[in-house]
Amino acid sequence: MPFFDAFEAAIFDLDGTLIDSMPLWENFCGNWLKSLNKIPGPTLEADIVSMTINESVEYVKRHYELDLSPEELIVQWENAMTPIYLKKAPLKKGVKELMQALAFKGIKLGIATYSFPRCTKEILIHHGIYSYFSMILHGHEFGQITGIASVKKVPGFWCAAAERLNTAPEKCIVFEDSSSSLQGARAAGMGFAAVYDSSWGDWTEFSKAADLALNYPGEALLII
Repeated sequence: MPFFDAFEAAIFDLDGTLIDSMPLWENFCGNWLKSLNKIPGPTLEADIVSMTINESVEYVKRHYELDLSPEELIVQWENAMTPIYLKKAPLKKGVKELMQALAFKGIKLGIATYSFPRCTKEILIHHGIYSYFSMILHGHEFGQITGIASVKKVPGFWCAAAERLNTAPEKCIVFEDSSSSLQGARAAGMGFAAVYDSSWGDWTEFSKAADLALNYPGEALLII
């Protein structure tokens, strides 16, 4: 049986999976702090590199005594990052062709991302693939509701994504570049496709744990 015949829906991460955007976050927070006349600490980027947006917001607000609410801080970051995405975040190889092939096969498509809503929508529109997705679930919004920071590690996040796609979790496959999502997706009973991104250093073990290991998204076209 062809691999994708076992699934009715596919859920995609955005950063590092569909778009090559992880390098854009390097020094972003430090540069933003400088714009507020704050001096970034020497370990800032190392401290937040593996944090979610919610975690980064709390860290920066606490360490730099910012007179901004978490919601205001997120809006400022979103406004600053969106034009950078549109200028410098290309699609990864074969993404558009993969979306076309999966949609043609009748597989429902969704996005589950830690990225900002405006960034997500505008970059998908920019690359001409927004219309393929019937739902977008944002991690930081889910985290605000549930009180969980690293929401991709918990099955509830992935089950919520499946529910929005009106599909049983076991009929969903997740495409991700980060091993931190593997725990939650597996606990939800979902299939898992690991997508290589140079920003992560655990590719060998990560790819072994996945049902499918892809050097780039379009590689999945070979088994559709």
